[in-house]
Amino acid sequence: MISTLFTSILAIWLLILSSRVIALRGAWFLKFFAFNNFGEKALSRSVRAQGNFIEYTPFFLILLFIAEFNGSHPHFLYLVSGLFLISRLMHGIGFGFMRHSPFLRVGGTTLTFVSILMIAVFNIYEVIGSF
Repeated sequence: MISTLFTSILAIWLLILSSRVIALRGAWFLKFFAFNNFGEKALSRSVRAQGNFIEYTPFFLILLFIAEFNGSHPHFLYLVSGLFLISRLMHGIGFGFMRHSPFLRVGGTTLTFVSILMIAVFNIYEVIGSF
């Protein structure tokens, strides 16, 4: 249930990031998403924010599903999933919607790495502990 919830929330965020890219490419029906349009650089940054999301999210969701399937404690799963969600929101907003925000971009990237590392190490620990 936890992996289902966070997969769905993250899917909605992907649609928002994708809508931003489409809006910056000139789609009239998404014009409201083209705010803070500072030219070609805004489009390039939005494409990378979307791409970065697509690069990291599947690995996290696979690890989350494995941890949940193996019976990990729900509090841990909510904690690490919440961190990952916050990290992706920070990075996506800071890189895809703003001209320059090192705090959101670097903070989002750092939290992404921390959350993936936490759940990966936890899964390894669970496997080693079962021997």
